[in-house]
Amino acid sequence: MDTRFDHRPMRTLRIFFIALLLACSGGALAQTDDGTPATPAQQIDALRSQLDAIEKAMKDDKASNQDLDGLRGKVSDVADAAQKVSGSLQPDRDAAKARLDQLGPSPAAGAKEAPELAATRRDAQKAFDTVDARIKTADGIALEAQQTANQLVNLRRTRFQETISQRTNSPLSRPFWSEPAAAFPRDLANLRAFSDTVKSDVATSWSSGNRTVLISCVVLGLLLMTVVRFYIESRVRSLTANRMPPGRLRRSALIVGIALTSTLTTGLGTQLLYTGLNWNDVFSEDTDEMARALVRIVFFGAFVAGLGRALISAKRPSWRLPAIPDETALALRRFPMLISLAVVLFYFLKELNRTIGTSLAATVVTSSLQAIVLTLLAALALLRLSRTHHHDVDGTPPPPRPIWASLFIAAAWIAIVASWIGLLTGFIAFASFMAGQVVWTAIVIAATYLAMRLVDDLFETLLSEKGPMSARAQAVFGTHPKLLDQAGVLLSGVVRLALFLFGLTAVMSGFGAGASDILALGSKLQSLKIYNVELKPSQILSAIALFFLGLLAVRVIKNWMSEQYLPRTNLDPGMRSSLTTLLGYVGIVIVVAIALLAMGLSVQNVAWVASALSVGIGFGLQAIVQNFISGLILLAERPVKVGDWVVLDDAEGDIRRINVRATEIQVADRSTIIVPNSSFITKPVRNMTMANPQGRVLFKMPMPLDSDPLAIRELMLAAMHDHASVQETPSPLVMLDNVDHAAMTFMAICYVGSPRDVGGVKSDLLFDIIARLRDAGIPLLRPQDLVLRSGGSVGDLVGPTGADAPKASTDPDASP
Repeated sequence: MDTRFDHRPMRTLRIFFIALLLACSGGALAQTDDGTPATPAQQIDALRSQLDAIEKAMKDDKASNQDLDGLRGKVSDVADAAQKVSGSLQPDRDAAKARLDQLGPSPAAGAKEAPELAATRRDAQKAFDTVDARIKTADGIALEAQQTANQLVNLRRTRFQETISQRTNSPLSRPFWSEPAAAFPRDLANLRAFSDTVKSDVATSWSSGNRTVLISCVVLGLLLMTVVRFYIESRVRSLTANRMPPGRLRRSALIVGIALTSTLTTGLGTQLLYTGLNWNDVFSEDTDEMARALVRIVFFGAFVAGLGRALISAKRPSWRLPAIPDETALALRRFPMLISLAVVLFYFLKELNRTIGTSLAATVVTSSLQAIVLTLLAALALLRLSRTHHHDVDGTPPPPRPIWASLFIAAAWIAIVASWIGLLTGFIAFASFMAGQVVWTAIVIAATYLAMRLVDDLFETLLSEKGPMSARAQAVFGTHPKLLDQAGVLLSGVVRLALFLFGLTAVMSGFGAGASDILALGSKLQSLKIYNVELKPSQILSAIALFFLGLLAVRVIKNWMSEQYLPRTNLDPGMRSSLTTLLGYVGIVIVVAIALLAMGLSVQNVAWVASALSVGIGFGLQAIVQNFISGLILLAERPVKVGDWVVLDDAEGDIRRINVRATEIQVADRSTIIVPNSSFITKPVRNMTMANPQGRVLFKMPMPLDSDPLAIRELMLAAMHDHASVQETPSPLVMLDNVDHAAMTFMAICYVGSPRDVGGVKSDLLFDIIARLRDAGIPLLRPQDLVLRSGGSVGDLVGPTGADAPKASTDPDASP
C-alpha cells in the first residue's frame, strides 16, 4: 500500500479540529461561556481567532479543493460578521464624538480649566478612542477576510489551471504504455491487498451473528430494485391517468414519477445491501469509504438512467415530453443506460485508484479510457440525433430545434474535438475533464428541462383560467380568472428563472470555482492597450460571452412575454406588440452596456466613440436616426399601433408591424407598403380605428315624389336592424335629406364593428332594401318623360320615355 495512507487519519483529525475551532469561535459571537451576550471586544477577538484558523488551514498543502471551498464560505461569514460589529459600534462612536464636540476643545497652553471639566474631557476622549479603535480593528478584520477570500479563490484557480494544463505522455508514444506495465506488479499487489481486506470484512460481517439481518437486507434490496420498482411505476401510471386533472400535468408528473422511482428504488436497494453488510460496523476504514462511495455512485447512475429513459420514452411516444420524432427516440433509447454504466464504472475506478493508491501511470490510463468512452458515446448520440433530424418522405421539413439545443450541440462537438486533440497530444487531464463536462452538462440540461416542464404544467393546471382552482379562488377571494391566469404565468416564470440559475450553477460547478476559472486561462496572454484603454483577453471573452448570453436572454424573455404572459392580459394586440418591441430595445441597450462594462470601457472611455458617431450622424445618418427616434415615439405615444387602419398619403390599410426604421402597412390587395416612421410624425395621418373602432355605413337613396316616405323609412330601418353586422348602439337612422322637383332623397346611417366592414355591409343593405321595395310595390326613381310637340303637321317627337318607347324590364307595365 502507498505510504500516503499513513497521513490520512492525521489529516482528518487536523481538519476536524480546525472546524471545531471555527465552530467554537462562531459561538463566541453570540454569547460567552456563561450564557451572557458577547461584548463587541469579545466578538472581535473571536473573529480574529476564526480568521487565524482559516489562514492556517489555507496553508496546508494537503487541503483538498472541497476544503478550500469550505474555508472560502467561512471567511465570507467572518467578513460579514466583522462588518456587522463595525456597524453596531458606529452609534457609540457618534455619541462619543458628539460628547467631545459638546465639551469643546482643550484650553490653550497656560489657560486654567476646572478639574471636573478636564476629567470629563479625558473620559470622553478615552471612550471615543476605545470605540474608534474597535471599529478600525473590525474594519481591518473585514478587509483581511476579503483579502483571504481572494487568496483562496486564486489558490483554487491555480490548482484548477495546473490540473488542466498538466501534460503526460501521449497514447501514441511508447512510454505511455511502458510505464503502466512497469508499475503493474505494485498496482496489482495493492489491489490484491485491498481485495483481501474486503473479503475479510465481508466474512466478518457474515460470521458476526447478523446473518438474518444481512439476508433480510439483501432480499429487501433486490425486491426493491425489481418487483417494488415495477409495482410503483404501474401505480404512478394509474394515479396520473385516473386521479390527476386532464392536461399536460399528467404527462410531466408521470415522467418525474418514473425518474424518481428508478432513482430511489435502485439507490435505496443498494443502501440496504450496504446496511446489511455493515450492520455491526465491521468494515475497515478503506472498505467502508469505498462502499459508501459505491452507494453514491449507484444513486447517481440510477438517476441518469431513469431520467434518460423517462424523457426519451421510446416505447410510449404519448409520454414523451421533448418534441423529438419516434425515429430519434428509438435511435437514442440505449444511450441513457450506456452513459449511466460508463459514469458508474469510471467513478468507481477513480475511487478505487484513490483508495488503493495506484501509480500515476495507471491513473492516466484510467483517465484516458474515460475520455475515450464518454466522448465516443456523446459523439454517437449526436450523430444519431443529426441523422434523424432530416426532411420527411413527403418533403416536410423537421421542426426547428430550440436555439439553446443548437448551441449545446455545437458546444458539445467543440468539446469532443478538443478532448480528442488533448488526448492525442498528452493533455490527458484536459481530455478527461472535457469529456466529463459534456456528459455532466447534458445531464444537468435534461434534469432542468424536466423540472421546468413540471413547473409550467403545475402552474397551468392549478392557476389556469380554466383550471380547477380558478372557480374556487374567484368564489373565496373575488379574484378575476384572468388575474389568476397572469399570476400563474408570473410564478412559473420566476420558478423557471430560479431553476435556470440553479442549473447554470450546477454546470459551472464542474469547472471548479466557476466560469471565472475558465476565463482566467487567458490571463497569461498580453493585454492590448488602445487610447489608454487596457483590453485584456479575459475581459474581451467575458464581454463576448455576456453579449451573446444577454441577447439570448432578451429573446427568451420577449418570446415569453408575447406568447405566454401578455395574451393573458386585457391589453390589445397593438399594445402587446409595442411593449414587446420596447422591451427588446431596452434589453439590447442594457446588454450592450453590460458588455462594455465587462470589457473595461466606462462612459468616459467611449466618449470618443460617441463623438465619432455624432459626426457620422451629422453627415449621413440623419434619416436613420430620425426614423429610429420616430419609431420610439410611435411605440411610446401610440398614435398608431399594430392593427390600426390608417390612411397616409396614398397608402391605406392595416398596420402589421412597427420596426426600428419603418412601419409595414398591408393594403387591400394584400401587398405591403414600407413607410418610414418619420412620416407618421411629420405628416397628417388618418387613423380610422384609434378613438372609435366602429365603422359608419352611409348611403343615399333617391325615391319618386309620389312614394310614401314613412313606408320607405320603415323598410330601410328594418333592413338595417335585420343585418347581423349592424350594431344597435348607436341605433340605425334614416333621414329625409332633401326634396326637390324631381325626387326626395333618403339618407341612411348605421354603424358596424370595424371600418373594414363598411363596404360589404353597405352592399348587403342596398341589395336587401331594393328587394324589400319591390316586394312592397314601391317603384324606384326613373328619369322624367320628355315629349316635344310642334304646331305643324309633324307628329309628336317621342323621347326616350315616351309612350311608344320600348319598355324596360323594371317598368310596372312591361310585358314579361
